[in-house]
This record gives sequence, structure tokens and C-alpha cells, in this order.
Amino acid sequence: MKRYKLRVYVTSGPDKGNLDHEEFFDSIEELDKRYNELFDYKLFSLNPTAWVWNGNNYRRISGY
Repeated sequence: MKRYKLRVYVTSGPDKGNLDHEEFFDSIEELDKRYNELFDYKLFSLNPTAWVWNGNNYRRISGY
């Protein structure tokens, strides 16, 4: 099972703010690399959110 995921959101149009897709990663380093590729300061709350698997469910990682 992948331990980390990014949730990527729609940034324009009528579905703006809705979930676009999720990307899964085995390491925090992989997640960080992809997050930095997607991050745009001007998007504010529409930037991706990072999550970690805690054994039962995913928990959001603060700071992302």
C-alpha cells in the first residue's frame, strides 16, 4: 500500500475547488517533489493537499 497521497483540485471552471484526482507515493520525498511541481502560490487553497496513511485511514499532513 502507498503511504502518502496528494489530492489535486480543479483550479478553474464550474468545478473549481472540487477534487480532480489523487496521486499516490511510497515516500515523503516523492510526495515533496511532486507537490513542489504543482504548487502555485497564487492558487491559495486550491493547491494540492498531502496525506499520510496511519494504518486505518489517511490523515492530512499539516504544512501542505
